[in-house]
Amino acid sequence: MPRIKSDAGIKRDLWKALSEYIRKRDRRCVTCGAVMNWKELDCGHYLPNTERSKTMGGNLLWWDERNFGGQCTKCNRFNHGEQAKFAELLEAKFGHGILQELRDALRIPKKWKREECIKLIEVYR
Repeated sequence: MPRIKSDAGIKRDLWKALSEYIRKRDRRCVTCGAVMNWKELDCGHYLPNTERSKTMGGNLLWWDERNFGGQCTKCNRFNHGEQAKFAELLEAKFGHGILQELRDALRIPKKWKREECIKLIEVYR
């Protein structure tokens, strides 16, 4: 009998798929412009999601690809995501109001269904 994957396992798989998708999509650091192999990039967040539970609870922002961008280690880890530059990029790419939309999504609770997450894994792979 096949083992059913836990919610935490599905979340890990979805994060891996989304992270790879974002890094391949951008292929350069969105904040400083450094061109590099997608495997060398981090998947940076404009607004970090610090929810660490193993359940599917959370908020609307969890898997919103507008909140993510490929970033070099220097920008993402050492310069704390270069938030001001990231914000400028988001406004240029998605228009005025995107920053508030993302902030609002962070505050809206969302219980993600397993099926939703599994579908998103398929989309990002």
